[in-house]
Amino acid sequence: MKNEYRLSSNESALAVFMRHVACVLAALACVAAVSCGGRHGRTDARADSLTAMLAAVDDSVAVNSPRALALINEGMAKAQDSLDYYDWYLRLMRYSVQRSVPDTAALRWRHVQGYLSAQRQTPRVRGMAAFLLNAKGSYYYKLHFEPGKAIGAYREAYGLLFGSDCEYRLPDVCANLGDAYVAANDMPYAAWWYRRALFLADSLRLPDREYASLYMGLGRIYLNLGDFDLAGECYRTADAKFSLLPLNMQLYFLNNYGNYYYYQADYRGAEAVFTRMRRLLERNGMQQSYEMYLCKLNMADVMLNLGRTREARRLVGEAYAYFSKIGDATAIYYCHTIQMGLALKAGDNAAVSRLLALEDTAATIDYNMENIRSRYLREYYVEKGDYKAAYRNLSDDIRRNDSLKHSIANMRASEIMMRYEQDTLTLHHQMEMQAKDADIHEARLGLYIGVLTAAAFALLLLYGFTWSRKRRLQLHMQLLQLRLVNVRSRISPHFIFNVLNNRISGASRDDADELMGLVRLIRANLNMSGRYYVSLKEELDFVRYYVSVESKCVDGGLDFSVSAPPDDVLEGINVPSMFIQILVENAIKHGLKRREGSKRLRVTVAVDGRDCRIAVTDNGTGFDIRHGDPSSTGTGLKVIRSTISLVNHGSKRKIRLAIRNLHGAGGGVEGCEVTVTIPLGMRLPGLKGIETN
Repeated sequence: MKNEYRLSSNESALAVFMRHVACVLAALACVAAVSCGGRHGRTDARADSLTAMLAAVDDSVAVNSPRALALINEGMAKAQDSLDYYDWYLRLMRYSVQRSVPDTAALRWRHVQGYLSAQRQTPRVRGMAAFLLNAKGSYYYKLHFEPGKAIGAYREAYGLLFGSDCEYRLPDVCANLGDAYVAANDMPYAAWWYRRALFLADSLRLPDREYASLYMGLGRIYLNLGDFDLAGECYRTADAKFSLLPLNMQLYFLNNYGNYYYYQADYRGAEAVFTRMRRLLERNGMQQSYEMYLCKLNMADVMLNLGRTREARRLVGEAYAYFSKIGDATAIYYCHTIQMGLALKAGDNAAVSRLLALEDTAATIDYNMENIRSRYLREYYVEKGDYKAAYRNLSDDIRRNDSLKHSIANMRASEIMMRYEQDTLTLHHQMEMQAKDADIHEARLGLYIGVLTAAAFALLLLYGFTWSRKRRLQLHMQLLQLRLVNVRSRISPHFIFNVLNNRISGASRDDADELMGLVRLIRANLNMSGRYYVSLKEELDFVRYYVSVESKCVDGGLDFSVSAPPDDVLEGINVPSMFIQILVENAIKHGLKRREGSKRLRVTVAVDGRDCRIAVTDNGTGFDIRHGDPSSTGTGLKVIRSTISLVNHGSKRKIRLAIRNLHGAGGGVEGCEVTVTIPLGMRLPGLKGIETN
C-alpha cells in the first residue's frame, strides 16, 4: 500500500517556486518568439484550422471517400496564400495517385518542386517537399511499377521529414520504402525499413492505429521469407489492433492473414479468417465488390482442400463469372486451377484438358499459384498415363522450389544480419543530427535558450534536492515521534523494573518465573529503545520474551513458535528495532484475543541470496480491510509504515510489506499473514557503514 505524507508547508513552497519557474520559461518563450519574428518576419506556420482540415482530407483520401475531391477543390479555391494553395494541391496529387487516375495537371512535379525549392527551407516547406516526394514515389510504385524510382523518391522524402513540421509521417514513408523493396524482391531491406518504421512510431509516441498497419506489412514480408513464426507474431499483434484500421486495410489484412494459415496447410484457420472477411464485406454492403469475389475464390480453394467440393464448386463458379467479366487474367488462372482440382476429384480428366486449352500462357503468374497448379497437373498426367510429362512437371517443380528455397534462405540470412546490425541508438542519433542540420540557421538562438533553460532546470534540481532533504528530515522526526508515542504507550520501564525486583524475592516459584520473564522483556526493551536498528537475532529474542509474558493474558494459552536460520546468520542481518514485535503484538491484540478456541502464532524467517523474508502468521479473526488506509490504522502499524517509508527513501531496492487474510475451504477468514521482505545488502539510513548482509 502506498504511504503518502501531506506536508502543506513544503507543498506551498514548491508551488511558489514552480510558479517562478513557469514565469521564467514563459519569458524565455516570449524572447524566442520575438527573436524569430525579428529575424525572419512573418511565420509560415499553418493555422490550426487549416491543419485540421488537411488532416480530415488526408483521412478521406486514404479511404477513397467520394467527397475527398470536392473538399480538395474547395480548399484550393479558398486558399489564403500560395503555401496554403500548394498544401491543397499536394492533396490533389495524392488523390490522383490513390485513385489511379493521374492526369497531367495533377502530376506537374517540376512546377511544384520549383515553387518549393524557391522558398526558405522552413519546417513547413520541408514537410511539403517530403509530401510531394512521397506522392511521387507512390506514383512510380503503384501506377508504373518502377520500384527503383519509387525507392529514390521515398528516400529523399525520408531525409526531408527530419526537421520538418510533420515528422509524424516518418513511419508512413518507411513503410512505403518497405513495400517498394518488396516489389524489388529485396525482403531483407523491406523488413529493415518496416522495423525502422516501428521504432520511429514508438519514438514519436504515435497512436496505436499506426502500429497495426506496420505489423501487418512486416508480417507479409516474413511470410514471403518463409518465417512463419515471426509472421504469426506480427499478424497476431496487428489483429489485436484490428478495430483501429480503416475498412480497406482491414480487408487487406484479413486476406493476407488467411493466406498465412493457407500456406501452412492450416485450412481450418484459413476458413475462419476468410469467413471474418466475408462477414465484414456483407456488413458494409460490399457483396458485389472485387474484394468479395477474391474472398470467395480463396474460400473455394480452402473448401477444396477440406473435401467440401459442393461449396468449392459454387464459390469458384461465382468468382469465375465475375473475373471473366472484368478480364483479370491472374484470378482466372486461379479459378482454372481450383476447377482442375474439382475435376480430378470427380475423375473427369476431360474437363482438365478443356481448362488447359483455355489457358492464357502469356500472363505472368505468381510462383505460389504455379505451385498449387503443379500438384493438380502431376495428378492429371499420371491419370492419363503420361508419366514422362508428370516427371517433367515434378522436375520443374523441384527445380523451381529449390531455387526459391535457396533464395529465401539467403534472404533470411541477410535479414537476420541486418536485424541485429540495426542499432537503435545510432538511429536515434541520426534523427537528432539531421534535425540539427535542418535548423542550423536557428543555432545561435537555440544556444541562448538552451543555456537559460539549463540554468532554470539547474535551479529546479537544486530546489528539488533541498526539498527532498527537508522532507527526509521531517520523515525522520515523524518516525522518532511515533516511536516515542509507541514506547510511552507500552511500558514505563524504569518504574516497573524497580518494583519487580523488589517483588521477585518474596514471590512463589511460579510467580517468580513469570516476573523474571517480565524483567527480561523490560531489560530487552530498555536495551533496544535507544537504537534504530538491531540484529535479527536480538529482535527475535525480544519477540520470544514478549510472547512469553503476553501469553499469560491470552485465554486458553498460545501455541507460539519461531522458525529461523542459525543464529550466526541472524546476527548478520539488521532490522529496525521492535519491527517484528509490533507485528506480533498486533496479531495477538487484534486477531488471537478475539478468537475462541486454540490460538496459534508462527514467526518464519527465510533467507535466500537476495532477500530476507519474515512472515508473522496467526489463526485469528483476520485483518479488517476496511481499515487498511494508513490514516485509520493503529499506532503500531503506522510506526511500521513510517519506518519502511524512511528506510526506502532514496533506495533502489525497497523493503516490502504485505498483509493478507487466510481463507479456509469454506471461504471464511481463518487467520492473517503479514510478510516483510528486506533486501540483503541494503544500506540502512542512520547506520554509518552498517548494512544488512
